[in-house]
Amino acid sequence: MSTPALHLSDSQSVIDYATKSNAILKIASVPTPLQVHFPAFLTDFSQNFDATWNTEDVFGRMDPIATYQGTKRTMSLGFEIPSINKEEARKNLAKCGQLVQMVYPVYDPIAGAQILSKSPLVRIEFANLISSKKDVASVQEGANTEGGNGQTPALESNGEEQNGVSKSNGLLGWISGLSWKPNLDMGMFTGNGELLPKVISISFSFNILHEEILSQNDDTINNWPFGVKINV
Repeated sequence: MSTPALHLSDSQSVIDYATKSNAILKIASVPTPLQVHFPAFLTDFSQNFDATWNTEDVFGRMDPIATYQGTKRTMSLGFEIPSINKEEARKNLAKCGQLVQMVYPVYDPIAGAQILSKSPLVRIEFANLISSKKDVASVQEGANTEGGNGQTPALESNGEEQNGVSKSNGLLGWISGLSWKPNLDMGMFTGNGELLPKVISISFSFNILHEEILSQNDDTINNWPFGVKINV
């Protein structure tokens, strides 16, 4: 199956292809209405599942006594955001600003002071590869989801969903080590005292919070975490 030729001079082709293939990276703030969606020009994507064991060495025993403690899941993401014109570059830079805001908490004024009220938790989605256990199951059902065909809602020209996205979707966690870097070799759009990068590179680590108990003998975990399963 050949991949269609995509040209950055035609942003609508990129958006249409990303929508059709569900290759859209969605990041939503939990405590606020902030959301950003990007066509997924991924440059780095990895996940780590780290099982922690407590060990105790015992006299006369070759191997230590090991007790399972827990499993942590982390993710590394890197992607590029290209712009074909000045207006798109301005929108992409604004969306980068919203993403950066999601790394900061929410403060509320109480008795004349700013009090930390909400932590900067986010939810992240990317097709079947970054999805909660519940969401992956709903993707498999497809036609049973609201809307009838399980398709991703169409993107507007600025890369946002027309129908929005539920805050219950995606993996829950927090972003750390967010890096924002303009590709200086690609240059910038200029004018009106603005510098707008033509290509922006973003990378960060994502620390995932488990919202459900995961057990090997749970039938619903069969298609987790990558949205595919073996039929037996």
